[in-house]
Amino acid sequence: MLCEIEHPRRMRGGGRTRSLLIALCLCGPVPVRADITAELRALNARYGGHLGLMAKNLATGETVSYNATDRFPTASTIKLPVMAAYFDLVRRKEIDPETRITLRTGDRKPGSGVLQFMEEGAVITLRDAVTLMITMSDNTATNLVLDRLAPTHEARLGKVNDFLVSQGLKNTRILNRLFTLETKQATPEAMRYGIGVSTPEDMVLLMERLYNRTLADSASCAAMIGILENQFYNDMVPRLLPQGECVSFAVAHKTGSITETKADIALVMTDRVKFAIAVFVDKSPDHVDDGSDAATLLGAYAARAVWNQFTGMNGYERGNVNPSDVDWTTFKGGRWAIYRSPAAPFPHPGRRDGYKGGDGTVYPYFPHYADSSIVVVVPDGFRETNDGANVIVHFHGHMNDDLGVLEQYLLPQAMIAQKINALLVIPQGPYRARDSFDGKMEDEGGFRRMVEDVMATMRREKVVSTGNVARVIVTAHSGGYRPAGFVLDRGGMSDLITHVFLFDALYGQHEYFRDWLLKGKGIIMAAYTDHLAKEHADVAASVAAAGPRWSMTPANVEHDQVPQAFFARWLSGLPAEWKITTKE
Repeated sequence: MLCEIEHPRRMRGGGRTRSLLIALCLCGPVPVRADITAELRALNARYGGHLGLMAKNLATGETVSYNATDRFPTASTIKLPVMAAYFDLVRRKEIDPETRITLRTGDRKPGSGVLQFMEEGAVITLRDAVTLMITMSDNTATNLVLDRLAPTHEARLGKVNDFLVSQGLKNTRILNRLFTLETKQATPEAMRYGIGVSTPEDMVLLMERLYNRTLADSASCAAMIGILENQFYNDMVPRLLPQGECVSFAVAHKTGSITETKADIALVMTDRVKFAIAVFVDKSPDHVDDGSDAATLLGAYAARAVWNQFTGMNGYERGNVNPSDVDWTTFKGGRWAIYRSPAAPFPHPGRRDGYKGGDGTVYPYFPHYADSSIVVVVPDGFRETNDGANVIVHFHGHMNDDLGVLEQYLLPQAMIAQKINALLVIPQGPYRARDSFDGKMEDEGGFRRMVEDVMATMRREKVVSTGNVARVIVTAHSGGYRPAGFVLDRGGMSDLITHVFLFDALYGQHEYFRDWLLKGKGIIMAAYTDHLAKEHADVAASVAAAGPRWSMTPANVEHDQVPQAFFARWLSGLPAEWKITTKE
């Protein structure tokens, strides 16, 4: 039935408001699911995005794990490791918490926190900056703290990262100051994760060590917990926990929020149960930023599901999303966007019931065929030509996803290095599945509809003015051969495709590649490892009439390194109409 849930929350300006959430909820008793993983999967399917969670009952050792080893952007939860490293340096008397800091104009950074609004010349102590960094998630305070950990930027990051390694955290690193593009590294990791990267598993280990007073000395751990208990933002882990039914109740936690990522790392300490929990939600299509967004709701209900598992209680509800929002991330040399499109390869009726692979692995509809995201990379200096925009579309291979391409294959970096004047489009194919089927890309005109949707979205975002497409390059790695072949055969834009780049990808669809090449004027460039040598030789024999418009090169690298080895090389040989020019 339809229920009204009144939720009190703090406004970022420091006051309080009460928001009324209208939601479909189960108002009667709900039995606890026997399988907490199924509970979390159902919640994840309901609210969308990519959920990662780890929780540990600190009394019994019982754990709950859901994508717990996946890496996520930390957003502001990276401030928790910064605080821990600060207390470690205080313990070793390398820094003084009473150091007085004078605020300068260049120190002030946007986003969360209050120091950005203070006058130049305001004075606070380093201890106060640490408190603001955690309780208000103050970005300016965070940089003030970082800048006093060591003499240089690299050494400051090293202080935090070395401390994390010493504590057994294998996958957590701070990657940059906040809102400081000039120090951002031009690495796939920095591009993908921003200021920090972690896993739910790592963060639970950190919180467990904090609770057990082994993260630092006992007094420092107590001080850190005290700061975390004063957290200003309480929309996620604490939100649905039944404080009124507890004699003692405290949540010591640190939240983080970038538009498509929400996270909360917490110690829940009550008379009913004590547990450490780390919740990350990435790739959430709901960009509302008032605590009612789908990612925050998912985190809240996931935390409640963990509470239910540990205590025998129950309950959750539903939220809504606006999938049309676009989220932008800036990196050195450009920026990239992610949004959801009805023209994306999935969802598609062909995988409505999921898929069973040849090896017997079952890939259910969610999460493997429910993701309609598209990533668009815009290099600095990009602009439309007189005929419209140049577009490069990349189809990823098995066991990957669109953001994984950003992280692994250096495609944007290659475009920037070669001064390529084009948008790079990476649609989500089967999400982390051994499956080459690519949904709407196999439908008549499906590719054209997707590219048109990308251009309409970029026009709304003021990246382009006309939305026209001048020319297209199609690239495919590994299992991406299948959508690439269908695009050439029936995608609806074959006359605009000038090049096809195949990165160890000629597994099938040979007739589609051959027919497109022999009937038109386009070029196919293929690089292959030994296991596809025969397939490439067969195609070469069938397209001899194409002459130099067909080329193939053996690759002396591993299968997953072929895109890095050849993309930049092939881009460098493109004609002038693909290059960025400074001419007006």
